[in-house]
Amino acid sequence: MRPYIKQNKILFALTLFTSVIASLGYVFMAVLLQQLLDIAVERDIRQFLQIVVFSIAFFALLGMFLYLQSLLSKKVVCRIIYQIRSDMFRGTMARNMEDFYRKNTADYISVMTNDVKMLEENFLLPLFEVVQYTVIFISSFVLMICFDLIVTIFVTMAIAVMFLVPGLLGRSLEIRQNSFSSKLAAFTVSLKDILSGFEVIKSYSMKEYAAQRFDRENKETARSKYSVDRLLALNEGVSAFLSLMVQIVVLFLSAYFIITGRITVGTLLGMVQVSSNLANPLVMIFTNIPKMKSMQPIIEKLKETANFPAALSRKGVPASCQNCICANELSFSYDGQKEVLSGVNCTIERGKKYVLVGKSGCGKSTLIKLLSGCYSTYRGEILYDNTELHRTDPDTVAQLSSTIHQNIYMFDESIYDNICLHEDYPGEMIKKATDESGLTEFLSGLPEGLQYQVGENGSNLSGGQKQRIAVARALIRSKPILILDEGTSAIDRQTAYDIENRLLKLQDLTLITVTHHLDEDLLKKYDKILYMENGCIKEEGAFESLISVPSRFAAYFQLKK
Repeated sequence: MRPYIKQNKILFALTLFTSVIASLGYVFMAVLLQQLLDIAVERDIRQFLQIVVFSIAFFALLGMFLYLQSLLSKKVVCRIIYQIRSDMFRGTMARNMEDFYRKNTADYISVMTNDVKMLEENFLLPLFEVVQYTVIFISSFVLMICFDLIVTIFVTMAIAVMFLVPGLLGRSLEIRQNSFSSKLAAFTVSLKDILSGFEVIKSYSMKEYAAQRFDRENKETARSKYSVDRLLALNEGVSAFLSLMVQIVVLFLSAYFIITGRITVGTLLGMVQVSSNLANPLVMIFTNIPKMKSMQPIIEKLKETANFPAALSRKGVPASCQNCICANELSFSYDGQKEVLSGVNCTIERGKKYVLVGKSGCGKSTLIKLLSGCYSTYRGEILYDNTELHRTDPDTVAQLSSTIHQNIYMFDESIYDNICLHEDYPGEMIKKATDESGLTEFLSGLPEGLQYQVGENGSNLSGGQKQRIAVARALIRSKPILILDEGTSAIDRQTAYDIENRLLKLQDLTLITVTHHLDEDLLKKYDKILYMENGCIKEEGAFESLISVPSRFAAYFQLKK
């Protein structure tokens, strides 16, 4: 937390200053009470009027500082929370796809919402309370010595016992807070999974199962929360009991000293007030310190997310594809055990057109992801103009290709925003992209045109309309490599044929298509067909050379026909 405190050091210092002044003013009330009661006992009207005037001015000033302390503490907490969330989001966005998908997306949501909320409630707010009550305690202790040393000694002995409480409970509370954070993350993951599958749940009458699953996760989360609260209740209860004992010690000793003539009645009232300023702050301090200590695993989790760029991001030489992309003896496994690709060799030359075909699950999409830099844990080589992919800058690799997937994600914005992705493009480029993607006819039937709102993940669009937008999104960027990973599968065959045919005519475009639809007219226009089986490229060549002889591809082609 130190970096965030340093970023806001002026605001933080002002908050501490107003907190100290307000706390000292709060303690000074004990002196006012002592003076007021002694004056009342002596029946001195002149001093009474003086202390009334002084008290009015004092309480007005104290009220102002209490307001400033509350306002500034809230402001600095809001600013720190904003900065933490911002750093965590940037850290998440700095991950490549391989690193990002090691966690469920709901885990990121949980960290940025649940864990940050826990940090605010169990660290930042208690931090200011600890500072405030520490000042009240120290100043009250000094004032107690001024009132009577013997009473102070007895109070000190009672307070010493209170110091044992945080040490006894702190470690257990830390373990339970960390467990609660994990349960919250699991609950968020489960809830996201259920809501994402809403259509399946309704279609297959799974409402009862979904309710039971939600209730189970909800109950486990509540049980974990109660486990934390139970320990906090023990901490608060023991601290409150010991603080009450402090006040009883002060009350009985002070009463005895009044009887023996050692102190005045006003001093008794002042000491009782001061004792509450000793006991209550200690309750708050010993309640908050275990909370703050328990947040250390959460802070480490937030730090790991926020500091990802400095720790794990890869920087290298700029990637280029002036000549070709080569894969040499390329092998890959998602789980480290079963290989999805094995010993793949291929060359993708600049400006040529390639199509990957084969049965589902043979590794076509995985090969595409590896060639475009999505994963780094492969064996073998991937060369961009003779530079190994591991030595390149991932950001520059991403600038070389656009990918159109079968499952298209749409932001809950306009068609225009989903095509341009908040970049500026001339009107003629937008029109060209919409024409080439087959989107123009659909747009002409919309009163809002490009400003039509697509809804959550394109809920206001059909599958074909979403993929037309995705094609326009890719074409407008004019990157040298375009990957169609079943990118036209949801479009009617005529439109799909037209789009693919236009792309095949673009001379400077390197096109890599993954498809199950084998149209002979289109296949003849590709420079090379790569036929895959079981994670290997079994055959490659032009359509005529592969179809004219007995081959695996020829058999597959005839079967598809």
